[in-house]
Amino acid sequence: MPLFSTTDANTGAPKFAVAGGLGVAANGYTLYANTTASVFVPGAAVGVFGVDATEIALGANKANKPAHTGWVLVKQGTGSRTGRVQTEVLVAGGMGADIGTTANDNILYANT
Repeated sequence: MPLFSTTDANTGAPKFAVAGGLGVAANGYTLYANTTASVFVPGAAVGVFGVDATEIALGANKANKPAHTGWVLVKQGTGSRTGRVQTEVLVAGGMGADIGTTANDNILYANT
């Protein structure tokens, strides 16, 4: 059974604990497309997103775009840390046009 797939859906997200360093035992399936603050980490929105080349190229993603396509963990601060966004590539490449599937061409961090 694979640990992730190239399908931009909760069923394709990484199956391992992707935010363990934040004290969160949730896997990618649970964190998929989450943008709600304080659900998993107090004072922060933590989510996993399948990112393809089109999403990285969108002007709206320019300020906070990840380094690569693939599965990306996004941490957004709230309160005194509002506007602070950190991205971490969990699985590089293989999303969207890279292998002929279609990812959600949305602004990152928006509900998908």
